[in-house]
Amino acid sequence: MFLPSLRTALAALLLAAPALAAVPTTAAAAGPAPARVGAAVPFTEYNAATSPGTRTNGTVLGPDFHYGSLAAEATGRQAVQLTGPGQYVSFRLTRAANAVDFHYAIPDSLHGGGITAPLHLYVNGTARTALSLTSEFSWLYGTYPFSNNPSVGKPDGQVPHDFYNDVRYRFGSTLPAGTVVKLQVDPGDNAPWYVVNTADFEQVAAPLQQPAGSVDVTRAPYGVDSTGASDVTTALQTAINDASAAGRAVYLPAGTYTVSRPLDVDHVAISGAGEWYTVLTGKNVEFNGKQNPPSSQVRISDLALFGNVGVRDDSNTQDTGFNGGFSDSVISRIWVQNEKVGAWVVGPSTHLTFDSLRIQDTTADGVNLNAANGPVTHAVIRNSFLRNTQDDGLALWSENYGDTDDTITHNTVDSPGLANNIGVYGSGAGDVISHNLLQDTVTRGGGIHVGQRFDSVPMSGPLSISDNTLVRTGQWDPGWDYGVGAIWFDPQQGDMTAPVDITGNTILDSPYSAFMFQNSHAYTGAAVRTPPGAGFAVSGVRISDTLVRNVGTFVFQDQAPGSIAVSRTVATGVRGAGVFSCGAGFSIVRGPGDFGWSSSSCAMPARSGLWTYPGVTTFENAGVGAATPVQKVVIMNTATSAATLDPVTASAGFTVSADPLHPCGTGLDATSPTDAAAWCVVDVSATVPAAGITRGTLTVPSSLGRGHRAATVQLVASTDSIGGNGGVAPPSNLALDATMTASSALTYFPGSNANDGNDGSYWESQDGDAYPQTLTADLGSDQPLSKVVLTLPAGWGTRTETLSVLGSADGSTFSTLVPSADYTFDPATDNTVTITLPAGTGAQALRLSVTGNTGWVAAQLSEFEIFG
Repeated sequence: MFLPSLRTALAALLLAAPALAAVPTTAAAAGPAPARVGAAVPFTEYNAATSPGTRTNGTVLGPDFHYGSLAAEATGRQAVQLTGPGQYVSFRLTRAANAVDFHYAIPDSLHGGGITAPLHLYVNGTARTALSLTSEFSWLYGTYPFSNNPSVGKPDGQVPHDFYNDVRYRFGSTLPAGTVVKLQVDPGDNAPWYVVNTADFEQVAAPLQQPAGSVDVTRAPYGVDSTGASDVTTALQTAINDASAAGRAVYLPAGTYTVSRPLDVDHVAISGAGEWYTVLTGKNVEFNGKQNPPSSQVRISDLALFGNVGVRDDSNTQDTGFNGGFSDSVISRIWVQNEKVGAWVVGPSTHLTFDSLRIQDTTADGVNLNAANGPVTHAVIRNSFLRNTQDDGLALWSENYGDTDDTITHNTVDSPGLANNIGVYGSGAGDVISHNLLQDTVTRGGGIHVGQRFDSVPMSGPLSISDNTLVRTGQWDPGWDYGVGAIWFDPQQGDMTAPVDITGNTILDSPYSAFMFQNSHAYTGAAVRTPPGAGFAVSGVRISDTLVRNVGTFVFQDQAPGSIAVSRTVATGVRGAGVFSCGAGFSIVRGPGDFGWSSSSCAMPARSGLWTYPGVTTFENAGVGAATPVQKVVIMNTATSAATLDPVTASAGFTVSADPLHPCGTGLDATSPTDAAAWCVVDVSATVPAAGITRGTLTVPSSLGRGHRAATVQLVASTDSIGGNGGVAPPSNLALDATMTASSALTYFPGSNANDGNDGSYWESQDGDAYPQTLTADLGSDQPLSKVVLTLPAGWGTRTETLSVLGSADGSTFSTLVPSADYTFDPATDNTVTITLPAGTGAQALRLSVTGNTGWVAAQLSEFEIFG
């Protein structure tokens, strides 16, 4: 029996527990203490907005949990923005360091693809260097899996996001504790704004020396260039192959090694001089393992992989740090940045260990154990730090076989931009997730997710989830229009009955629920209180010894049929109710020791307020006294009740006008992902009074928000020409809001793929069907049109498609605008074709009529873009 005195002690402990820092601020320990959570990182992390000893005259952003804002995607949900000369943020070191890694953001270029701008670094008041910052690997747009083409539109798919990247610097000497390191905007630092989130200071050891008996690749007969000036792929692969055959290890001395294709590895040890010294970079930076059978006896350590990946292209499998099958292998002390994925392990694979990795700024997962071609067993992911992955931080995906007896332990996973800090999809036989620090989920996921999804094999269990700490995890899902729990289950494709033991976990400051059980017939929007009467069930889950503090909605959000057992779970600071339950057929069998969550409700928060994005709207290369082209700002009602809108206003230097395609009226419907009347758009332009930076605010008053507080968007205009775009705002791709209709479509390749803002997905007509095949974009109203831009995936080979362009004023009767001609899609020109429409063209709908394709037996298009 759970004694009252113990219950009281647990509650007192929870109330007294201090808020965790964004990341552990202790240096790496000699060995992990049993109670430690997260990775024993080699650095001390300082949050620019919250850590003691930081100072700024800039703007502190956040805390904020709105998807698409700079603060919401930052570690700790806060950051510091520097706008204009003289603004700075400084850090006073609490321990000695000789190197630093800054997590930062700067604006995108107006046409996408990023800008590069300097920012000065000072040590104790003396300028040390100008860091080169870039947004080339940040800023994603459109629908999953996203693109670099700027667009702002519907909440479920056109929200600019990502923003962040990392830059590192070695000082050359050790800075003692008490040193003040400052980032400051100086003349020539010409980004319209800079955002600094965290600074990771560390003491980097001297370069590692060559191991005895190993092959130094820079020496004869290989002579691999370590300056980065030439492509060394062939010579480096030869050295690796020769060493493997001879049973020798490979050593890469300090330097930069440029490669252009994956390096195959099997039965070989490869090491560098250290993560800060040996860097592999270029295109397709990857170590590739064999499959069926996998590579084995691979040891890779003490180096860095810096890719050049700015967008997720799932047709390219060669832009992943570690890819393929690995057994009886160890990957350790590797820094991976700007890759698509840190590591993608495809079974069969057994006894693979990832130890002390640092994975940052990927366009997809951090590490995914994907049992597609065979089981992944006895794998260990430990003591690793992951930040700003754009899919799951760590994932067990039992696609066709099981992830069994795998362990994820003592890792820190921060700010995954999509999905979950840790995801488990299917299987779960003997897997362990323990002692991890999980923080700041960005969207469409939670801290830990267990799901029967993505065609995974059924879970067999047991799965153990123990002693993890989850901080600010779970986030708004714009496809459902409500929040996701910190730990959540989704039986999307079948009942989940496997035993899952969740014990000893701590959940802090979740913006939504602590635990969530989703229905396979998902609730949406305001209808969340009227659940479907059926769906797959969740059972076999036991939750015990849990501490919950400050959840934004519920301790348990019960939306699926099923039953769980809960004991010794203590909660304080519950802002909604203990349990959300609206008749989904879910029951909680309560054991002894529960405290603080006895209330129940069938109501989502009714006054969630407005969601506006992008949180910062930037106007580059503005002309003094001349209005810039407009930028779009979306206003979304996230509440389960309707909202009234007062006129939207902007401060001096900026002008608001009605958007012609989705104008704002006097109100917004209650939240719903399918109701276009729940959101609207305003157009904003800048007319700056003087050279330099002009700052302003867009204000959106409404009946929502505490005390009817208005929502705001930050406006920044700069007369600097950075980005080389001539001050022309990106033209609006009208097709993004169009209805696409295809004459035929291959399964999984519908016409809607051609206006999802992603060049990696595509429409393909039914293979072998007779030509012509057509794709029609209905814009909803007659509009002036100037050109059509057609694309195919960037990695495809050259092909020619024969097509014509037709137009219609009413969406039903079409006439030819551009007669049939051959158009060549060439990878040398990004597989892009531009067709100019006749002067004075106006139409409600455009149709492409395809009569031939030299590359395939069907019509194919990635994007059908239409511009006014």
